Amino acid sequence: MKKTLCELEALLRELNCPILKYLQEGKENSESEVVRLFSNLKLPIRKDIVEMYSWKNGVKGLYEVPIGQLELFPNGIMLPFEYAVSSYVLEAKTHKLFKKEYFPLFTSGGGDYILVNMDERKAFYGQLFLFSPSILLTNNPIAIYDSIATLFDTLLETYRLSGYYFKSDSSVLEVDYGIENEVALRMNPKSEFWKQN
Repeated sequence: MKKTLCELEALLRELNCPILKYLQEGKENSESEVVRLFSNLKLPIRKDIVEMYSWKNGVKGLYEVPIGQLELFPNGIMLPFEYAVSSYVLEAKTHKLFKKEYFPLFTSGGGDYILVNMDERKAFYGQLFLFSPSILLTNNPIAIYDSIATLFDTLLETYRLSGYYFKSDSSVLEVDYGIENEVALRMNPKSEFWKQN
């Protein structure tokens, strides 16, 4: 996954994507922090989550910058690790918005999340789910990416094919939904979301 993340960052630089100025540097001690906090939350330690937060620690300005400028992909604003943990405690444990087996990694900024399944006993352990009552018309999350690794593979390929782009006069992410759907469907065969679009 490290190679994909480096390639994605290089491509974002090459395309002069505005999102780069909001992505925070990765956490140097992400492994020890993830281990400590996940142990406290009784969640398994996942290497892919450690790698993701070693690469970038989400975005800065989460509540100060317009949402469209913070999206790495549609509904995909990367939560800083501390925000992800506090969102998990608030939404899963306190409000019971979604089950405790789901941990939020990305947000739409408007109450929707991309969640990773953390239940090692389930077949879809490590798979990513969209939680979006407004889009899905249900509180049940739906599988959207087969893993964190395939999420980033999908993003890299979609940016390469200009499925995600920024107009020169705008810092808001634009989407060619045909390209996004074709790439995501091909790279995430186990995920139901793309089969419905």
